Amino acid sequence: MNTSEHYSRFRWVVLGQIVIVTMCSTTIAISFAPLIGVIAKDLGISMGAASFGFMGLHMLATAVGCAVSGYLIDRFGVFAVINGSMALMVVSNALLPWLGHSYWTTVAIRILEAFGCAPVFVAIGAAVAIWFPPREAGAALGVQSMAISAGIMLGLISSPHLVQSASSWQTGVAELSIGWGMALVFVVAISVIGKKYSPAPPSAESTSAPDGFSALWGTRPFLAGMLGLCFGVWTQQAFNSLTPGFLAVMPPMGLGLGPVTSGTLMTTVLFSGIVASLAGGILVDKVCGGRSRPIILIGFALIAICPVLMIVPHISSQRFALILCLVLTGAGTPFINPVILGFAAKTFPSSVVGRVVGSWMSAAVFSGAAGVMVGAAALSSTGTYRLSMEITSAMGVAGILTALFIYPAKSKPTLGTEGKECCRKANDSSSVGSLEIL
Repeated sequence: MNTSEHYSRFRWVVLGQIVIVTMCSTTIAISFAPLIGVIAKDLGISMGAASFGFMGLHMLATAVGCAVSGYLIDRFGVFAVINGSMALMVVSNALLPWLGHSYWTTVAIRILEAFGCAPVFVAIGAAVAIWFPPREAGAALGVQSMAISAGIMLGLISSPHLVQSASSWQTGVAELSIGWGMALVFVVAISVIGKKYSPAPPSAESTSAPDGFSALWGTRPFLAGMLGLCFGVWTQQAFNSLTPGFLAVMPPMGLGLGPVTSGTLMTTVLFSGIVASLAGGILVDKVCGGRSRPIILIGFALIAICPVLMIVPHISSQRFALILCLVLTGAGTPFINPVILGFAAKTFPSSVVGRVVGSWMSAAVFSGAAGVMVGAAALSSTGTYRLSMEITSAMGVAGILTALFIYPAKSKPTLGTEGKECCRKANDSSSVGSLEIL
């Protein structure tokens, strides 16, 4: 029997709404990255201070926003929260021509934007759980993943071009709000129409979580997966936030390619990420027989090697070699984060997978914020991107070590008392021979 027949076809319209909000979020979030040099010069601040305030604090505020969004969604519903979040993004970004002329007011705008950016990354889980049958959940989450890459590409390409044709960088970035303001009308309209198609909420009996989640804390699969995701998000956010500035600003700090070329080159990272997202799942299922660890190790190896190669003059001065490093780094992240989340789905009982992934993502978002802020602090203290890139590669090495422990226990945990006992055995077992090695 086709389980999707019990779900309204309007679910695909809802997914389209989430795609729009996701693209708005990522476009606005990344819009400052290729302009860091321009913004720092205009405001009379250092590159490190600009990266810290406009990218690092933005990420930290996004992490806080993710933590709060779950409670807001439970209280007010998915539609109300994502409508409010998109409105906050559009309005706060539009205020740049008036408030974006000093460091701290610009930081305040970026923090407001971050609070608007965060909810959609939490809302997708609730929306999929309500609107989609389980067998379509992966496809829906995959569509949002592609929307994230598309939004980042749009931001990297459009913001430098808009600034180039505008009277100031503030006006150029603010012009992003015009298109997304028009999209907001569509988003709100879907919310209004969607109320009559909303599926009935599940009964209290079906939503009551069986005991067993707390037993997973401290087990090797749980801790290894969480740490691996934290290292993966750290390297992803640090690289995506700092590399556009490295490509754009003048030597000796950067390569001097300018904001437009920087944004264009960074799209190679995202294109390779989209391809790698598709390839990663095929490699896990068809080549590695369902084993996740080999693919995760490859991803971390690419991230450990390529960022440090980019700061080698002989490589950075050769356009082909530079693009190859960007492409390989872009391929590394999809071999890590989505594969680790897939590992969670295969390893833990379905009744606790949501809470496992939620706890992992919460820690990972804070890790990503820390990665951006540490990289910005290294840039500020040294006046060069070398240390920032070395730290990113070092986190890749740490990820390799963590990935060695990302494999399931011999028996998949079950629910209740038996699940606790199984988790206890997985945690207590120190012999590799007693576990199923990938």
